[in-house]
Amino acid sequence: MKYRLNFNRFLFTLFLSFVSFLNISSAESSTSGQVKKDNSKVTSPSVAPTPVADLTPTPTKTTEAATNTDAHAVAATPIDPLDAKIESLKAEIHKNPRNIKKIVELADLFYKKQDYEKTTLLLWKQIDKLDRPAIILLAKAHEQKKEPAEMIRALNILIGKDEKDFEAYSLLGNAYTLQKKNKDALDSYKKAIEINSKYEPAYLGIANLYEKRNPPNLYELRILFQDMIDNLGPKPEFFQKLCEVNAQDDNTFEAAIETCKQATTKDPKTANAFVNLGNSLKIAGKEEEANATLKKAANDFPKSEFAQYTYGKVLEDQKNTVDAMKYYKAGTEADPTAARSWLGLATMSFEIKKFEVSLIAYKNACKYDRKYAVNFRKATTALRNSKYTEWVGKFEAGAEACP
Repeated sequence: MKYRLNFNRFLFTLFLSFVSFLNISSAESSTSGQVKKDNSKVTSPSVAPTPVADLTPTPTKTTEAATNTDAHAVAATPIDPLDAKIESLKAEIHKNPRNIKKIVELADLFYKKQDYEKTTLLLWKQIDKLDRPAIILLAKAHEQKKEPAEMIRALNILIGKDEKDFEAYSLLGNAYTLQKKNKDALDSYKKAIEINSKYEPAYLGIANLYEKRNPPNLYELRILFQDMIDNLGPKPEFFQKLCEVNAQDDNTFEAAIETCKQATTKDPKTANAFVNLGNSLKIAGKEEEANATLKKAANDFPKSEFAQYTYGKVLEDQKNTVDAMKYYKAGTEADPTAARSWLGLATMSFEIKKFEVSLIAYKNACKYDRKYAVNFRKATTALRNSKYTEWVGKFEAGAEACP
């Protein structure tokens, strides 16, 4: 009996072991496919698991919208047509490297792209085969690169072939101007005009030289602009220039009045001629007409610092401080870098005890023109001798900081 019980216990234990084995095998079979399926998502144990919310697939609609937006952005990106032409020409030149016409066309495209380095490199390689327009292009590219010596080198080739090439002489004047050889530049411009009296760039080159002189050569400028009117026609900008030159010389106020009136008739939308006319009328002793002209100029041209400043000065001379301050302020708005208008605003606001405005204006006047540091210091001294001593420290600090 004892042995029978032990045998039954053995069979029962064996049965339980077999059942456990089946359960384990079944569990392993059901999970083996899942492990294989998710194998690509296995991460390092040190990395925190991604939150469930982050794993939620983005809706297809949103993805499509994003794709459409990207495609639209790409489509909206402008393509420079010059780039396409450049690539096309490069391909043609690669097939036929001796096609000078295409090489010059490519150089011209580089010039239009403002890639002056490529322009010059390309053209110098073909210098012996270039025609006149190509060499002019070469000279202009060197001008943009501020290389006057290379300009002269190229232009001498043209002048050697044709001593009557007025454009080459004018560009030669530009080259000498870059080298600050003003006499040689002037001679070149005059040579260009001698060959062709209607070539405007040469006149403008001479005007640039005369205007840069300190003081400007008003006599020569007057003759030059009159010649431009006679030879090139009565263009509004020529009358503007002649008006300006005459207005700068107190001895030619009568001529200034005449030419400035012509300038205002030909170009009524430019402020300078009206302002110069008003100033010339004042020199002629026509005070009332002058002031009316200057006031009208200031009111008609709010964006002209010249007009705002000039009429502000008229009002300051009339001791009309409040209105003068108004026009000086308008001058600073028309041109925030205009030191003279800032100084006018500083002075007028100081007189009516608007020290905060005055301090800001003095700082700006000094910032844009160091010579006004003297005016800033004088205002500071005036404050020391007044009852408004609380502003002294601020003005002193501002004056000391003036560069």
